[in-house]
Amino acid sequence: NGEILGIMKESGPAATGLTFIWMPQLFAKMPMGKLVAILFFLGLSFAGFSSLISMMELTSRNLIDLGLKRKTAIVCVAVVSYLLGIPSARNLVLFGNQDFVWGVALMISGIFVAVAVMRYGVTVLREKEVLQNKNDWDLGAWWDKNIKFIVPILGIALLVWWLSLSATVYAPDDWYNPMSPYSVMTCLVQWGAVLAMLLWLNRWMAERIQSHTD
Repeated sequence: NGEILGIMKESGPAATGLTFIWMPQLFAKMPMGKLVAILFFLGLSFAGFSSLISMMELTSRNLIDLGLKRKTAIVCVAVVSYLLGIPSARNLVLFGNQDFVWGVALMISGIFVAVAVMRYGVTVLREKEVLQNKNDWDLGAWWDKNIKFIVPILGIALLVWWLSLSATVYAPDDWYNPMSPYSVMTCLVQWGAVLAMLLWLNRWMAERIQSHTD
């Protein structure tokens, strides 16, 4: 167990070594290892592409609402995503930084979703949106309490825990340095910059969409 934990800790940025070095070595020693390796990396590729489809669709939908044709919107999103991914693809330190910063930020996005649902109305969403689909889960009133209390509490607790790990384990000596790839400050600076940009874009897009509908 200690050896396994050591490998995981020294597996490189964003566990790249664990996935692309240690796992192939494991498959090489397994019965039918080649087949398992093919299935593993095929599944990994499908997982990545399926996640990418949903992210591209959401962004493209916003551009379509601004008046762009669907094909143009998809091409724009694909090109910008490709260009933004080049620095991380060429620099593993930057890749590890982005994986850490935005992996932790998923907790913030979960909290934001819960807050958005609460502002819309948790019960209203459940009764008018979720329960109208007969093929979906038959959610009860317990779901409302989960969204109102459990999700925000867990999200905040996990966020504080990860940031405390960053300050005490990952970057204890330079947690205040925004240039340190795993520091608390690099998370706060990048989150703040992107949040400010998204707020500005949201206001600008809302005004554009409103002008198109008037």
